[in-house]
Amino acid sequence: MKLNLSKFFCLLVILAGCTPSAMKSYKKGMQHYNQAEYQPAIENFQQSVSKGGPSDANYYIAESFRRSNRMQEAEPFYAKAVENNTNQEEAYYYYGFALKAVGNYVGAAKQLSNYVKIGQNFDLVNRAKNEMENLKVLNDIVEKKSYFEVKNLDKLNSSFTEYSPTFKNDKLYFTSNRDAQKMHTATGTGFTDLYEFIFDGADYFSGQARKLPEVINSEDAHEASATFSKDGKTMIFSRGNTGSKKGAKDVDIYESVLQAGVWSEPKLLPISDPDAWDSSPALSADGKTLYFASNRESSDANGGIDIYKATKDEKGEWGNITNLGTPINTRGNELFPYEDTRGIFYFSSDGHPSLGGMDLFAVRKDSTKHKLKIENLGRPINTSYDDFAITFKDTLTGYFSSNRPNGKGDDDIYEFLDKSKIKIAHYILDGLIVGITKDNPTEVPLDSARIQLVSEKGDTITALTSNASGKFTYEIEPETRYKIIGARFGYLKESNGELSTVGTKVPFEKLGPGESFIKIPYKMVLPKIEVGVTIVIDNIYYDFNKWDIRPDAALELLKIVQLLVDNPEIKIELSSHTDERGSADYNRKLSQKRAQSAVDYIISKGIAKDRITPKGYGEDKPLVKNAQTEEDHQRNRRTEFTITNVTNPNITIKKKDEAEGDETIKIKMKGEGEDSTGTSEEIKPE
Repeated sequence: MKLNLSKFFCLLVILAGCTPSAMKSYKKGMQHYNQAEYQPAIENFQQSVSKGGPSDANYYIAESFRRSNRMQEAEPFYAKAVENNTNQEEAYYYYGFALKAVGNYVGAAKQLSNYVKIGQNFDLVNRAKNEMENLKVLNDIVEKKSYFEVKNLDKLNSSFTEYSPTFKNDKLYFTSNRDAQKMHTATGTGFTDLYEFIFDGADYFSGQARKLPEVINSEDAHEASATFSKDGKTMIFSRGNTGSKKGAKDVDIYESVLQAGVWSEPKLLPISDPDAWDSSPALSADGKTLYFASNRESSDANGGIDIYKATKDEKGEWGNITNLGTPINTRGNELFPYEDTRGIFYFSSDGHPSLGGMDLFAVRKDSTKHKLKIENLGRPINTSYDDFAITFKDTLTGYFSSNRPNGKGDDDIYEFLDKSKIKIAHYILDGLIVGITKDNPTEVPLDSARIQLVSEKGDTITALTSNASGKFTYEIEPETRYKIIGARFGYLKESNGELSTVGTKVPFEKLGPGESFIKIPYKMVLPKIEVGVTIVIDNIYYDFNKWDIRPDAALELLKIVQLLVDNPEIKIELSSHTDERGSADYNRKLSQKRAQSAVDYIISKGIAKDRITPKGYGEDKPLVKNAQTEEDHQRNRRTEFTITNVTNPNITIKKKDEAEGDETIKIKMKGEGEDSTGTSEEIKPE
């Protein structure tokens, strides 16, 4: 005679002091459990445990939670069953998956390994081995770079359950039990219905959720997972799970047609198997293929729930049912198929390497190996909880379902932005501030320098401080001009730096997906404040044989005015130089005239006369002796200023900086030299 271990175990418990009341609750729990009435089963088993009933009640509590899709809640009861050395060997198997569902991957691997050693169910042993391999690659999923942004649609979600979103004709359709009048005995929650969310345009995701008509939603069955034809006039959805014993697995796929604005009586599609669970239908983008999930028994089934497809024949009837096979289907469960407008296929699975329960996956074509590649979408789309039923609104945004913590209800609908399909360029000011001295042109990074970014209108945008390497960074706008001011104690303050992103072209074809950062380099060179420091001023031009200040030269001289205002402790000599063409006497007189004109202009702008001295050197101090090229002649034609006196620089600068909070600015002067030909025409003194 074969011994029933469960009854024998219960007998031992009774003999050990199991009370009649505890056993009564336990037996009621088993009755509900065997009829798939999981919520009342849980309540009776918990009463039995509280009264000292059979410890195996913990196992059945866990199983009731699992079978009603509440794996996280099942975990502590599997733990108690295993701690009490339950004789239910599958407890170790499902305990492993429950630990995974709460993010305890190490514990999950241990329990699955334990099950492999003792398990007698060939299929579950193979699934456990497969899952142990899956757990080994979780680090790759966790560390995968994500381009998704996710947020809860709190204006749509409620304290009840919402899932299976689909977007059609500017409406979001979804499944919910928010208005349920009858409860499902398996879960203790209300029967689900189909809803549409109608946007009113008043605010982001502002609108109203409305239940579809009674012809679609029945009172004593679940309606869920609607999908629509391209024109929106045909709706296919699942219906079933009435909660009765005979109908516990009877979920089928129905079709309704919109006629004169009214949905027709749904008809059962012949692809449904009366002895199977058929659900989560999804039409392909072209409407010629209908994907769905089923646990039907067939020769090509992989185990658990698989994804199938049916196609339309010439008469418009659905048939030719095909299992999608590997690598999509596994020994686990694959559900909620979806195909976007580009033909990319998505689905949910607990059989592929995942972070917890159901994860979302995409099917990619591996061109190098000419086969399909299954890609976990990674965080934050996927979590250790159930993440499923993805759909796209457009090529960038979409929705999916999840029972992750901190939602509004059980399952919630989340919106995502797929930034992998867009390229965003950020312009980053990559600044460097250095100092030089008159005797050493080697650039030395200046730390603690203060940099101010100013708009074209003169408004301060930001104030920065350089680091120990003289670096400073800031995100700037495209097609914008800036002024940069830089200051550092002991160095010339400069206020004429210019930075522009106008006309900067971003090589989008070379950018990766998501956000890219385009560095805009800018270097500020601050001369040390000391007598003898000389700075070349380029872009000072004069008309031939003249010394009048041209408008373009005036703009450059205004920089000298600003520099003298910023650095009141210095006095300078402004010198003018020519190239070596023409007579030395001519060039000397011409350069003196030009230097004097420049000084007069600067004094006219409010600079004290005793702070600036003009000096014309002609060709006496060439930078390039015996110049041969026009470029070298241009280098020799230049205007310079040299610091001739510094009045108490330490006291003056420190006081100014600390008291007024001044910030130092870079003057970036670029030039092309003088356009004089150096003729020998005599210049008469005035």
